[in-house]
This record gives sequence, C-alpha cells and structure tokens, in this order.
Amino acid sequence: MQMQNKNFRIDNETWRLFLSKYHRKASERIRQLIKADLEALQEIPKVNRNDIEALKKFIFSDNNPIQLVGQVGIGKTTCMKKIIENDSGHVFIVFDCHDEYNLPEIQTITTDLKQSCRIKMPKQVSASRGLYPVYHNQLLSQKYPDNYAIVIEEAHRYPQVKELLKEARKFVKVIAICQEPLGNFCPRIEVVK
Repeated sequence: MQMQNKNFRIDNETWRLFLSKYHRKASERIRQLIKADLEALQEIPKVNRNDIEALKKFIFSDNNPIQLVGQVGIGKTTCMKKIIENDSGHVFIVFDCHDEYNLPEIQTITTDLKQSCRIKMPKQVSASRGLYPVYHNQLLSQKYPDNYAIVIEEAHRYPQVKELLKEARKFVKVIAICQEPLGNFCPRIEVVK
C-alpha cells in the first residue's frame, strides 16, 4: 500500500489529547478511524415492511446475528411478529419489553423448548437494563439448538448486546431490533415503508 502525506486542520487541544492517548501510533489510529467511518457508510439493504418473505430470507440467509433497524413506528416489531406467526421451523425467544408479543412467557432459556415464547422484560428502562445481563450470560454460556432464534426488542437499551452480536454466531441466531445500527460488526437490514 502506497502512503501519502495529507494535511488537515485540527485544534491544538484536540490534537494534544489525541497524541497523549495514541503517542506513537497517531497515524495508524487516524487510518483506522477513517476506515471505520467509511465502512459504517456502507449501504444497508432496505426491505419493505410488507415484504415479509424477503425479510425472512435476509434474516435467515446464514447463522450470523443480524440487526433489524428502522425509524420509530415503521413496523419492525410488526414484521417480526408476522415472521414468528408464519415460521414453524424456528423456536423464537423474544425479549419483549413492551408486552407486544402474544406468546407464552418463560423465565429461563432452556435447550428443550418446542414453541416460540417470550421473556417479559420490565417496561422501565433501568429495570430492564438491570435484568438483561442475567439472560445475556446465559445466552453466551452454551450452544443452543440450530432452530432457535433470539429476538431482542429495543436492543439499544442493553450495552451487552454489542458483545452478543459479535459472539452469538457460536451459540445461537440473534436478531437485534433497534432504531439505529449498533455497529458494523454484523449484517444490518433496514425496514422501510
């Protein structure tokens, strides 16, 4: 790779702080930040909220975790509910914090579930954040059957979801539902009108 010197403007205080943190690797870190920014700009596939079959194909095209993103009220949850209703091949375990899924409720994730179910999370954000780590550790503690799919509504609430999206492919299929992508470390699909 051929390197070129480039000039850019930055205030003295910001540059001083940057150099104090990345003393001998400032150029390398700047390259990493630029590359990460460019990767984040990659086009996110868009799927119409009424095209449930296309959405299902995107979600289950492989075993990798996936982020289902879109504006508030666009229909992400409605799409997921339709997929669950019409998919007898998967056992969905939904982290439901708005009481939107009409599924049997469970307290513990086991490897012998025969039907889709939900874990009713508290509506209050701080209470939900406090409970989620218990399940997060459980999800990363064992391999689950290949037909399991974990759906995490309001995934942006839980800081640990980023780790789960990076590691989950080893344990279970994960579908994180949120407004904005949590990162570019796994595929993203945007639901649109």
